[in-house]
Amino acid sequence: MKRLLYCLSVVLLLAACQNTQNETGSPSVTGGDGAFCAEALIRYAERYPAAEPTDLYKLVFQDLYGPGHLLADTAAARRYISREAEAMPDSTAFPAYEYTLCDSHFVRVNLLIVKHGTMTVEQLASAVIRSAEGLPVPNPKYVLSHSAAFKEAYQPHYRIVRRDIFEREILPQL
Repeated sequence: MKRLLYCLSVVLLLAACQNTQNETGSPSVTGGDGAFCAEALIRYAERYPAAEPTDLYKLVFQDLYGPGHLLADTAAARRYISREAEAMPDSTAFPAYEYTLCDSHFVRVNLLIVKHGTMTVEQLASAVIRSAEGLPVPNPKYVLSHSAAFKEAYQPHYRIVRRDIFEREILPQL
């Protein structure tokens, strides 16, 4: 936990250096619900004690860039959702959904909703693809996977969906 919190300042710096600004033109480091990113990151570290700095970075990265780096081939995106949902266990330690940090632009949606038939592969894929429209595509060298410890402890199988699409189309079905 100490190592993770030590990295908190680095992650906050990355988040603050993005183009999100408040009314005064300064970088925004508060969440959509008014919580400071630091507080949200600490809650995340407490919720996921096996998380490593990579996992914190990934969460902030996802809030800034969404799913855009995954969608060069939309047909492949559909196939990957289908394959991953079929292969994953029937339950995981990962929640059905969780908002990303800071400004909560995106939501991590657990693939169990596809595996259990709450949504079809096509419905989720469509939401993910539309979530990526118009987003900048980050340099691939900055795209990281979850740490091995996080994967083992929480079995994260999810896709990133824009918050408004999630709240309008997915949340009512959960």
